[in-house]
Amino acid sequence: MNRFIQKIKKDSITTTVGILSAGVGNRIKSNEPRSLLKIGNKVLLEHQVSIIQNTFLKPEIIIGLGVEANKVIKKLNAGIRYVENQLYETTGSAETMRLIVNNSDADNILFFHGDLYFAQSLIENLDYSRSFALASSSMMNDREVGITKVKNKATIFSHGLDLKWCQIVYLCGKELKLLRQIFIKHSEETKKMLTFEVLNLIINKGGNIKVIEPENGSILEIDCMKDLKNENFNI
Repeated sequence: MNRFIQKIKKDSITTTVGILSAGVGNRIKSNEPRSLLKIGNKVLLEHQVSIIQNTFLKPEIIIGLGVEANKVIKKLNAGIRYVENQLYETTGSAETMRLIVNNSDADNILFFHGDLYFAQSLIENLDYSRSFALASSSMMNDREVGITKVKNKATIFSHGLDLKWCQIVYLCGKELKLLRQIFIKHSEETKKMLTFEVLNLIINKGGNIKVIEPENGSILEIDCMKDLKNENFNI
């Protein structure tokens, strides 16, 4: 058993992982979620779940679904919880995030988007004692949301920044409490927000999210089919 699993077993009552997978793969010319793309002998979501189960000790996995929810459920094994965003066509990822949060009483949640193809080395052996967001200046596309930081703490998530957010964020303690407060008072405006906009609300309310630039691992956001043929990507 490696050092990371020993730490989780000792210090964490529950490890919850929320996967935001409600959207449609429009740029893939498909009416299915990008999470159902076949990669090798698995669909993308199966790959993600497998990595989570191999990294954490008995994780609680909650997948936020939208389009073709029943089709996604049939692809995965038992032992996974699902919440359905029936308003996925008119809401942003924040609404799916809200449903996951409201269906868990965990004191820490690792969130990531359902269109990410990443290596286990990206998320293992991280310090899960405080809230953080993963970032990279090389692993994400230029068009993706970036992060500004001061003393390794995120100050804003926004487009047009050189340091890119990897669409993976871990919230615990004060930051998770702030997130729950935001969703208790959620409005129609909040429902239409994207994940990074919710993270900005947490920061504006005094939350501290550490920015981690991992030295190991790889990640790819799958926006279109040609991403799967990226010669420079290697899991």
